[in-house]
Amino acid sequence: MDILYNDADPALQPKLEAAMIPHALRAFETPATAPAWAQCEFDGRRAYIRTLDDHCNPLVAQDMWLQNSGVEWQTAALNSSHCPFISVPEKVAEVTISFVEKWID
Repeated sequence: MDILYNDADPALQPKLEAAMIPHALRAFETPATAPAWAQCEFDGRRAYIRTLDDHCNPLVAQDMWLQNSGVEWQTAALNSSHCPFISVPEKVAEVTISFVEKWID
């Protein structure tokens, strides 16, 4: 809970823990193919929500990934844990809608 859901309602802990399944080791051992977000067709339409209170992927790591991606990102920041869709789903929806509205104008 402290790593993934540090700002979630503690009453959700049993449900969140029950939903967790082991991650396949092959996902870590298999070389990744080229990421879809790197394609030029996504220029001007890449978004990333920075999670400021993330105990899993610290902000410095998130910023490094964005910088080293070699492409431009539109970003938003939420005072949330690693899983803002659990702790602040309304804010995630709001930010997502704001990105999409920019892209369709």
